[in-house]
Amino acid sequence: MALLESEGHAGIRRGSGLPVAGYDVVVLGEPMVERHRTMDGQQAAPDSVSGDAFNAACAAALAGARVALLTVLGADPAGDLILAELVRRGVDASQVRRGGERTGAYTVSPDAEGQPRFSYQRAGSAATTLSPAHLALWGPILDDTPVLITSGVTAAISPSAAELVVAAVTRVARAGGAPCYDVNYRPNLTDADSARGALRAVAADCRLVKLASPGDSSPLLGIVEATAVATALAEFTRAAVAVTRGDAPLLLTDGGQTTEHPAVRMPTPVDSTGAGDILLGTLAARLALGESLASAAPLAVVAAGLSTRHRGGAPRATLDEVRAALAGAPRTAGPSADAPRALEEQEARP
Repeated sequence: MALLESEGHAGIRRGSGLPVAGYDVVVLGEPMVERHRTMDGQQAAPDSVSGDAFNAACAAALAGARVALLTVLGADPAGDLILAELVRRGVDASQVRRGGERTGAYTVSPDAEGQPRFSYQRAGSAATTLSPAHLALWGPILDDTPVLITSGVTAAISPSAAELVVAAVTRVARAGGAPCYDVNYRPNLTDADSARGALRAVAADCRLVKLASPGDSSPLLGIVEATAVATALAEFTRAAVAVTRGDAPLLLTDGGQTTEHPAVRMPTPVDSTGAGDILLGTLAARLALGESLASAAPLAVVAAGLSTRHRGGAPRATLDEVRAALAGAPRTAGPSADAPRALEEQEARP
């Protein structure tokens, strides 16, 4: 997809010129309340907010973009908490709609070895009511959106949400914007055939597709090696492809060029939750602000790495802190010392 150039956003065309808020990045998906409990069910920490859409939106805002989140929340205290946290983190929440269903949530508690385990309460959540009918509200915003972020998680929460993901990606692409899609396969939320179908439904219209190897690539494509993954996707999309590989270098293909971006060694990694969301949010923000994906990738890798130094998926590091870490930290092509164990998700299908 060719992207046109205009004022303020090199490589990104402002679309319809309608009187909307002028966002750089719009994120479509489900934020969730994160509840922290001990092994015996007692509250271990105040409730917080996470979820792939929330993490990516906050990362894009920290990376310098004007960001809005499109979602539906319940008219409940959990929804109030998410709205307040969006505002605190500089993400525009004016487009969020409230519904009669409850807000999605998940509980984090330690297993016998002290590692976090996840139990989701999102079946029938307010965000599962997302559908193409919401384009009546959000269509003009999408027409003027330089960069859209959405994901396989959003497509998996309900059939109507999957339809909205396709419609939103198509609409942004046709207006000259840059849809970015995170495959984000969750085997306890959807099956491989459905996730593969969701990817194929949007890939041709995307500017960037991000997926993890082996977590996404093995079940969906039957491939693990990163270059082969990018080659396989090139059979049905011209989108740039970002393949994350844990502590191994990020592989990025764009416009026929392939680059690798080594991880930055973090001295005390704690929790890898949300690192991929933060990488994509940072890439999307810098793309909207005129940078190439290849030039933005080192910053995105560091932002993702810094997020592993604390519990929870939402980012904390400011743009200045990420740039300082990029300038001063040693690179590594191998795993960090004491890397956090891969997290196991326990999620009931809706």
